[in-house]
Amino acid sequence: MSLRINSPKPTTFAVFASAVILFTPILCCASPIFYSVNRTVGIGTVTGFIETDGTLGVLSAANMVDWSISLVVGSDHYDLFGPLSGNNSTAYVQGVDLTANPTQILFNFDGNLGFFLLQYGVGIHDGFHYYCDANYNGICLPGETDSPEYFLNGQTVPRSGDVVIAGPESVPEPGSCGLLLTGLGLLTQKRRVVEFLRGADR
Repeated sequence: MSLRINSPKPTTFAVFASAVILFTPILCCASPIFYSVNRTVGIGTVTGFIETDGTLGVLSAANMVDWSISLVVGSDHYDLFGPLSGNNSTAYVQGVDLTANPTQILFNFDGNLGFFLLQYGVGIHDGFHYYCDANYNGICLPGETDSPEYFLNGQTVPRSGDVVIAGPESVPEPGSCGLLLTGLGLLTQKRRVVEFLRGADR
């Protein structure tokens, strides 16, 4: 008795598998990335997290999805919350000096007319509480600034070169990537079984 196996044509399978392989990186890169913040600025500390939309390379304010940053200098303390965590502050970015890779956010203190500012309120001049990285004397002092209570006890430290202002955060693999890779593996296994059975039928 002849065993017949109904299976997709190899061309159909190849096209589908290729599409999955091509679109997997796109979906993965679209996933948010969490970065941990743990900075010492003079006698102050800046701790918490920053979440981006997954963009790598130069970052803009639009790439900042959320944050929760605790500013501490001595007895002064203030928490800055992003849109998903309390929404009491705003992110501002000028220039091309704020960049990201998969595990770090960096600021180039040797750049030109750039700054990264997380500040209480919704207007750029509302800030009595803020964290700032700047490479010129403009909206902030040059260097890294931790200011929980405006200029009363703020700390500004000169910096140079590319400085990691946020580092790796342990986050599970995005679900969309995991599901797609699992599906591709199952399709590959199915094809092998089909080819084995077809060979046994000859």
